[in-house]
Amino acid sequence: MPKLYCGDMGPCEIEWGYGESGAITLAPFLGKVSLKQTDTINSIQEEAFGDADVDGVFGGSKAELDVPMTRSTLLQLEAVLLGELTGSVLTMKGMVGCDMYAHAKAMAIKPVCDNVASIIPAEWTILYKTYPFRKWTLEWDRSTQRVFLVGFKVFISQESGTYGNFGTFGSV
Repeated sequence: MPKLYCGDMGPCEIEWGYGESGAITLAPFLGKVSLKQTDTINSIQEEAFGDADVDGVFGGSKAELDVPMTRSTLLQLEAVLLGELTGSVLTMKGMVGCDMYAHAKAMAIKPVCDNVASIIPAEWTILYKTYPFRKWTLEWDRSTQRVFLVGFKVFISQESGTYGNFGTFGSV
């Protein structure tokens, strides 16, 4: 019976900076790690058909990854929250006017089975250019576990060999 390249369900581990020295492993998570790609469609219409579309033209694609981090190390949080770590103090910095693509890194999303990340590249999702942005809200109460929701903007690659692509499902 067929199944998805990455399995039908289960948790994952993320390696941000995949293929580089200094890559950082992101895990554990609480909630869904969610990869989303959407297309923009521009409508083609003709007066005789009113508001009904007679054709459509792709206007572009967008991809984004949501990563609900929990029980993270300060080094993990420094990397993805775009903060500055001094000893055991993580400073939350503001961001404005900074480009993302120049600092974007490759990412490998690896399925986990029995608390072990897959070592089989054919089961991995590879994203060529990703960069984090903050989406978190921390809550303090007696029954909610704290989670840092981090978004990753997935850019279309402008590099030779991967130009025009977001990534792959499965790897060699």
